[in-house]
Amino acid sequence: MSRAGAAALLLLGLLAGGRGEASAYPYQSCFEIASRMHDVPLDVLLAVAAAESAWDPDARSHANAHGIMQIQWPGTARHLGVTRVSELYNPCLNIELGARYLRELLDRNDGDLERALAAYNYGPTRIDGMDELPAGARGYVAAVSGQRDRIRRGAGADAAGAAAASTTGGVVRFDHAARARRYAETHNDRVRSARFSWAAAEEGYAVSMQIADGGLNFADLTLLRTLGWPGLGAAQ
Repeated sequence: MSRAGAAALLLLGLLAGGRGEASAYPYQSCFEIASRMHDVPLDVLLAVAAAESAWDPDARSHANAHGIMQIQWPGTARHLGVTRVSELYNPCLNIELGARYLRELLDRNDGDLERALAAYNYGPTRIDGMDELPAGARGYVAAVSGQRDRIRRGAGADAAGAAAASTTGGVVRFDHAARARRYAETHNDRVRSARFSWAAAEEGYAVSMQIADGGLNFADLTLLRTLGWPGLGAAQ
């Protein structure tokens, strides 16, 4: 990797803590820099991260894909210059890798976003030369497109949903205290605009959510819907 590339990645790494309270998405500064570095639309990067991992920097799939952009190890990662799987858990580096890979796939497919996304999901050599995309790849493209539409709509309906959520609340019940505690701790690590606590209840143990005064932000609302938190409705 060149010195300039290493310096850029160092900057991205320093921004890993950039999940500022004012940001609408986790690691937003890193997404913005990666978007500019590789000329990939910001909403596309955010939508891919949402579809791939729900913005979870610690995600790992059964296909051995890692991190927020789900970079496959070892094939794609080594193609992008990564030599250790642990590097994929630096969220800003992972975002930069995903953006760089998407730029490569866009160029490979003459700017056709649908085919580039299909290649990101299915593998470029499996997409090359196909007149019609496989059903699984089409489903992935539709999922990313749906996330992109929600991101483009911005605060509107989702802000209203978050405000309503601050009054609906909801609890999740467990039979064992240890499970309730781990569930609350995991959510506290991942959600920034609410806090989760657990306590003994009439039947077992209950985890409850206390939402900050400003309501749930868009990223947290989307994540909690994906995880099926009661009272928020299904992810749209």
